[in-house]
Amino acid sequence: MTKRRTIWTSVPIAMVVIGIGVLTYLWNLLTPYWAAEQKAAAYVLNHTPLDQLESYSVFTAAGVEDVFRGEDSFGRTWYAFYIPAMQRAFVLPSTAVLAPGEVKKRAASRGLEVQSITLGYVASEEGAPSWAKSGTAVYEVMGRLNGRLAFLYFNARTGQLLWQNALARS
Repeated sequence: MTKRRTIWTSVPIAMVVIGIGVLTYLWNLLTPYWAAEQKAAAYVLNHTPLDQLESYSVFTAAGVEDVFRGEDSFGRTWYAFYIPAMQRAFVLPSTAVLAPGEVKKRAASRGLEVQSITLGYVASEEGAPSWAKSGTAVYEVMGRLNGRLAFLYFNARTGQLLWQNALARS
């Protein structure tokens, strides 16, 4: 009877120890990723009108950037685009940005089978096209166009198609 009791007490303790070990490993593995996001969120909260963050996404078309949606102290909704390479954030009121549904309609009217829509910001650089000299919020729309993977980029304020890329048939 004591062997059974020893087994029934040892097995749960061993499972708890193993579980704690796995959680510690995963925590240490993911901490560097969270640190970059935390830094971006702290910068946005400290250097933009946003007081509260509602959503977060990553935009990779113009290099990696963090995109936040949130509210200021007056309840107005803003988008903040933090670009780690520049250590700078750009903000736009949500009223100045087209709704994703409108952009989806525009992409579909060009024959694109829409798979995803991502909002981002293209910061101005010396070699930037004329439409991007002062920086531009853009929607990257990914989908299939004539059997090819395609990316359409729309001005987030006006809905104008800025550029498109179609990859080889896949």
